[in-house]
Amino acid sequence: MMTELADAADLARRLVASDTAGTLSTLFSSRGSTYRPLGSMMVSLPGRHAGGISGGCLEEYVARIGERATRSTPAVMMQFSTHRDADDVVPVLGCGGTIEVLVERLAPQHVTFLEQFARAAQGDDGCLVACVVRHEGESLSVTRAWPRGRGAWQVASNPEVADMCAEAARDAKSIHKSIAPDADVLVQYLPPLTRLVIFGAGDDAQPLCEIAAKLGWHVSIGDRRARLATSARFPEAGALFAGDWPEIVDATTFSARTAVVLMTHDLDDDARVLSLLSGKPFAYLGALGPAHRRLWLLDQASAFPRGPNEIVCSALRGPIGLNLGDRSPAGIAVAIVADILAVLNRRVARPLHACDSLTNASGVMEVGV
Repeated sequence: MMTELADAADLARRLVASDTAGTLSTLFSSRGSTYRPLGSMMVSLPGRHAGGISGGCLEEYVARIGERATRSTPAVMMQFSTHRDADDVVPVLGCGGTIEVLVERLAPQHVTFLEQFARAAQGDDGCLVACVVRHEGESLSVTRAWPRGRGAWQVASNPEVADMCAEAARDAKSIHKSIAPDADVLVQYLPPLTRLVIFGAGDDAQPLCEIAAKLGWHVSIGDRRARLATSARFPEAGALFAGDWPEIVDATTFSARTAVVLMTHDLDDDARVLSLLSGKPFAYLGALGPAHRRLWLLDQASAFPRGPNEIVCSALRGPIGLNLGDRSPAGIAVAIVADILAVLNRRVARPLHACDSLTNASGVMEVGV
């Protein structure tokens, strides 16, 4: 998400600066299964786009037809579904759902919005944006509001919009509702930056760093061995630390959406790091190795004067990763990232086809691909 937003903001900036016609498209509403989550955005001109609104089946069509449609009006709403009439040339969705895509003629205010959204994606607080679309005869008017107030984008005064913002923040997802016969609202939820902290810079940490970075996560690598914790070995890492473990832990940024992985392959090193994590916020904590190693690790970490507190001890997972059956470094990295994703998204990791009525254990609708 973070990389896509930055790319979209960059393309929008260049299109507006060069006075090139382009569009901002937003997945405004959906019913049934869809590939992209509600609120996904794309900046485009015919033949080129950044971001996305589908699995690839709509992007070029929306870029081409949307640019043509917004020559005479600032915004249009395009609808797509699984079924179509025999003579219809509009592409259909392969996921079985129905969506509406808001397409706007790209303007300087969109560049400002996208730049602010992209900056928020790199923060530890996350944010919400309310997009209100009003139908005024045959035309649409679009306004955006930052519920917490950011510059020219002010909080919406409508109590229904405020309630939607509270709901989106609570459920950690974007939502759409009609608040009047002529008005619809999309509240876009942007989660806080996901941080992955890897203690240990061995070879098996490299694919883990690479996969996490492709997901837009900020990756920190720490190791006592300076020869291993280098940008040449970890070009995708956002931060690299080498030195004594207390120095590394103190220099590392932790947040409520941080996943911590201990993979030094040394019991003493893992135990020392574990003893230093008390008081640090995190969402996931795991150590590489079998179950009995986790018990050894907890016992050894408790021997340090500043041992791990009960929160750290109870949170420690080991072994880590989903049981995917692949023991290669890349396969293990995939299993670890999948495990972290399930925890961060509050999901029980199960095949989608095994989920009753396409819902998870919490009753949340799964997204079909």
